[in-house]
Amino acid sequence: MTRLMDTIGKSVRERCKNANLTLMEDEIRKCILRVFAKTGNPPTVKEIIEIVTAPSEDVVNQAIRKLRMADILTTQVGVITSAYPFSAAKTRHRVFFADGHSVHALCATDALGMHFMLGEDITIKSVCPECEHEITIVLKEGRIASRDPESVIEYVKARESCGCTADTCCPNINFFCGRGHLEQWKAGNPADNSGEVYSLEEALEDGRMIFAEFLK
Repeated sequence: MTRLMDTIGKSVRERCKNANLTLMEDEIRKCILRVFAKTGNPPTVKEIIEIVTAPSEDVVNQAIRKLRMADILTTQVGVITSAYPFSAAKTRHRVFFADGHSVHALCATDALGMHFMLGEDITIKSVCPECEHEITIVLKEGRIASRDPESVIEYVKARESCGCTADTCCPNINFFCGRGHLEQWKAGNPADNSGEVYSLEEALEDGRMIFAEFLK
């Protein structure tokens, strides 16, 4: 039986390939990710032009539209709001870097994946959907350096059949303090019971699988 995260991961990894991006469009995609990682916010069109020396605003705007249509990023009123794995809006998952700055991840797996995409040690601060207590995960050199609580797991609910991943899938990929809290949450949310449970080690490997090559 195919795991949910295998299906999701394959879909995410193949988007850039299937979008048939030009060299300039792919540089714009990478620029957006790098600025998101550095600042926690997406770059403006003018900033993108300066960084990648794009010939015009039209070229950048056309690239953003193409990336949105391929479900590589999302926009609202022409402004970038997310680019997997980053979110401009506050989420349950906040990622801290060694220099102290932080960014928000769209989901639990995205938070883990940043470690491999950027090649930096990170600390993830997430919130358990059941108890609303903070979960802390430290990643160093491709490994889990520490976790609090020790019983933390990831729960992935089956996604809706239509719509972009940021809206239909990402809100349903979360860390829980443990199986007890997950079962309590599921009892209060019977419509959300069709999902899969992963150990933190499994979730980490999914993050590697999806995001390790994102900036290559």
